Amino acid sequence: MRTLMIYPEYPATFWSFKYALKFIRKRAALPPLGLLTIGAMLPREWPKKLVDVNVTKLNDKDLAWAD
Repeated sequence: MRTLMIYPEYPATFWSFKYALKFIRKRAALPPLGLLTIGAMLPREWPKKLVDVNVTKLNDKDLAWAD
């Protein structure tokens, strides 16, 4: 089963550091560790893909790939 894990976009607040990240040339403050942990618990045979909407856009190709 092809598994697509989507990390949602967080709103622009003080704690999201959206505007401060530009100064340090980063696109996200932290990696989506919760989804990575869940992905590690899934069976090894299942292909997995993670899309962080804060860094890249979710496209139709990703959705078509997933079961």
